[in-house]
Amino acid sequence: MKVKGWGIALLIGIVIIGGILVIALREDDNMVITEPYEDTTNAVYNLKVKLSPKDDFHIEASIDVTNDSAESWSDIGFYLIPNAMNSNETNVYEGDEAVIAISSVVVNGKEAAYALDNNELMVELEKALNTDDLVNVTVDYSMTLPKGGMRLSQVDDNFYLAHWYPMLGQYRNGWNIEDYNSNGESYNTDYGDFTVNYALPKDYLVATSANDGEIQPTSKGTVTGENIKDFYMAIMNPDEWQAETVQANDTTLRVFTPASQNMLEETSSLAVDAYEYFEEKIGDNPFDELDIIGNDGYMEYPNIIEVAADQQSQESVLVHEIAHQWFYYLVTNDPYYESWLDEGVTEFSSSLFISDRYDDDEFGFWGASSAEQYYRPEKYVNLPLSKFGNETYYSTIYGKVPMVLKEYFDENGGRESALEFLSAYYVEFQFKQVNTQQFKLFFEEYFEGNQSEFLNNWLK
Repeated sequence: MKVKGWGIALLIGIVIIGGILVIALREDDNMVITEPYEDTTNAVYNLKVKLSPKDDFHIEASIDVTNDSAESWSDIGFYLIPNAMNSNETNVYEGDEAVIAISSVVVNGKEAAYALDNNELMVELEKALNTDDLVNVTVDYSMTLPKGGMRLSQVDDNFYLAHWYPMLGQYRNGWNIEDYNSNGESYNTDYGDFTVNYALPKDYLVATSANDGEIQPTSKGTVTGENIKDFYMAIMNPDEWQAETVQANDTTLRVFTPASQNMLEETSSLAVDAYEYFEEKIGDNPFDELDIIGNDGYMEYPNIIEVAADQQSQESVLVHEIAHQWFYYLVTNDPYYESWLDEGVTEFSSSLFISDRYDDDEFGFWGASSAEQYYRPEKYVNLPLSKFGNETYYSTIYGKVPMVLKEYFDENGGRESALEFLSAYYVEFQFKQVNTQQFKLFFEEYFEGNQSEFLNNWLK
């Protein structure tokens, strides 16, 4: 199948179409395309983090919020996920619990009323916030991390801060903040600018979503970053880690692996190969630094990933998490309603890398094929997290999505055609949030011929 000409007129056409048919309103977890899908919130975060000798955190989060929507707001909605990480707020929650206590919420210097339910923090405004107006919200709170928790976690003398601060939600006909769901990422945030100041009781290795520079233990510091979707921070006991810095094109990779494992060199080498491959085949990554932590976290964050803590598991995990820097971070989506667009497309991308690395499609897609066969996948892949069971989420998102795309490209140009499509998709939607409708429109415009039969067979 031939690819359509990719001229300026076509690109403009896609932008116009995408501006008309892109937002999805929620009605009983069904997607209804009704109105433009556009950025409606803008946040600048100033976060002060203090860790006590007793392993408790005190955090002051000062957030400048601008109303970029067409409506005035009477309140502002944030995700405060640590509040939901317990069995009282989330009935399926298992394991050690996070403990959080808010001491004050202040709006423009005045105490404000607020409501905290599950992971939703709603802050009342004394005066309506009109379009283009800015307000400062400051939340002061203490937090203790769950021992060995999922994502947000303390492991011995190491602290992994994921979704740890009040994250501004998305406003689309109201605040769209879903309850915490551990099946996947249930929070949907926009890009923001960050300044993070930290003070620690002793010297630690620190890795964040911002540029951290030279690897050396420290007890205090300030980091800044722009266009960061959600900010991650790791605080690690230097006695437990080996670390080195390697270069991948113009990006510095800072690699941390357990001191008990002899895997630093192999992990760094694979990371360079994967990163350079995705830059060459899909597109340049504009950020200067990527941190890689071998803590068995198996998770992606902006400019930082958690990978396997053993060499045997490293290849498929590390490649997948690096690919997420392109699909989740630089091209983003609502992970509660459209997780296939980050996890599925990422698994497809990482399978292409492994296929090319060994010149063996069967081996490259072995993980996706195994996932698809693990449990019967759902017919449609673009379902909200609440509609998946643990088994069907895994088999559908990590299995069916990459295998459906593989089958299509096997018949339409193979690996090279698939990578060219991903590159065009990345260029078109960089620093934008995509949904299923936009993906389908883009796919239809990119390839010659009517693609609706193929797309509608697996996309609701």
